[in-house]
Amino acid sequence: MSESGDVVHAVRSSLRRLDEADARLNCVADRNDAAVLAEAAVAPDGPLRGEPITVKDWIDVAGFRCSGGELGLSDRRPPEDASAVARLRAAGAVVVAKTCVHVESERFGRVLNPHDPSRSPGGSSSGDAAAVGSGAVRLGVGSDSGGSVRVPAAWCGVVGMKPSAGLVPLTGHFPRVGERSDGRTVIGALARSTRMAWLAVTTMAGPDGIDGGVAPVTLGEPGSISVSSLRVAVGSPGGRDVCPAVASALTRVAAIVQEAGASVVGPPPDRLDEARRITEAYWARPERTGAQIEEDLFDWDRFRRRVLLDTVGIDVVITPTVADMAPVHPEDAHGGLRVLPPGEPHGCSGDHRARRPGGGAGGRPSLAGPCRRRRRAGDRVGSRVTRRPAPVPPRRARVQSSTCLSPPSTSSRPSR
Repeated sequence: MSESGDVVHAVRSSLRRLDEADARLNCVADRNDAAVLAEAAVAPDGPLRGEPITVKDWIDVAGFRCSGGELGLSDRRPPEDASAVARLRAAGAVVVAKTCVHVESERFGRVLNPHDPSRSPGGSSSGDAAAVGSGAVRLGVGSDSGGSVRVPAAWCGVVGMKPSAGLVPLTGHFPRVGERSDGRTVIGALARSTRMAWLAVTTMAGPDGIDGGVAPVTLGEPGSISVSSLRVAVGSPGGRDVCPAVASALTRVAAIVQEAGASVVGPPPDRLDEARRITEAYWARPERTGAQIEEDLFDWDRFRRRVLLDTVGIDVVITPTVADMAPVHPEDAHGGLRVLPPGEPHGCSGDHRARRPGGGAGGRPSLAGPCRRRRRAGDRVGSRVTRRPAPVPPRRARVQSSTCLSPPSTSSRPSR
């Protein structure tokens, strides 16, 4: 079989897996199989040649519908790729489907967890996480403001990489966002491995001449980092309660880090309450006054300064991505979640407190990775690795080198 034939075969196999995943999980927003197979036959050479990928419904892909999750925009067809997607396609990736957003919506209905359909996959990059977690594809492209890549990654047992703000262009994100109008949302990756997530993010990164918020940043190589040189803070910020399975996983992660030679310097700084307040005010911008928004922006700047000061002497922070297991889907129309009986599983109840927003407020890169792989979604737990930005020597202050160790509607509603 020719090389192009191998690519077509791989893509055709992925489409069959998507058939099965979508029938079971309701994760696909749009498909165009004939165009996909034609594209696969001429996929360019590159590090991702022939790699089938999915893309969140909030990111433009030429040849597919992109509604931004809105029922009234179901037939919107963008003429061009988002910059991030264009770069992945130029590297040989083949977009096989657009994926659903949100756990439940009028546009798409309910998306299910690939490991236990009775549970939530997390959101809002729900369809990508379900597709990657099911094995239909190895890579999905999502977006994240307050956990929309990381939370689904944790509950679907995959890797979620949220890059630094300003690393990947937001050109082609729908609805439109930018550095001034939305300083939190980033385009990131959900993948079966850290290596694949890193390859995707580095492929998407860099200025595109359109998004003015992206700086020319030279990325380092993860392999060049000596783990023994790292100072790592591990734990639940402020000693906050997490369910037993998450606590156990975090203990194992701390032991692994120490065995690798890193110095564990104590628990992470605790600014979750402040981050939550800033995040919730940000999400409520359409309802807030100009004076309130001005105060919110001041609070946000102060928060970022405080986090940098808190982490002096710390290179990496490792925390739980979520405090609890994937919640069970609502049983009624009122949005209430059924509380699990004690002991099923691990005595953890799946309520809304499992998702704790705020990780996007600092703009730093984060990686959500699975800590254990079990058959049930209730056993999926993850930890989050967040990198402190390295200080830049004065003579190189124009370009900050950043190494990630692993990260709506027509209105201004952001990716969460």
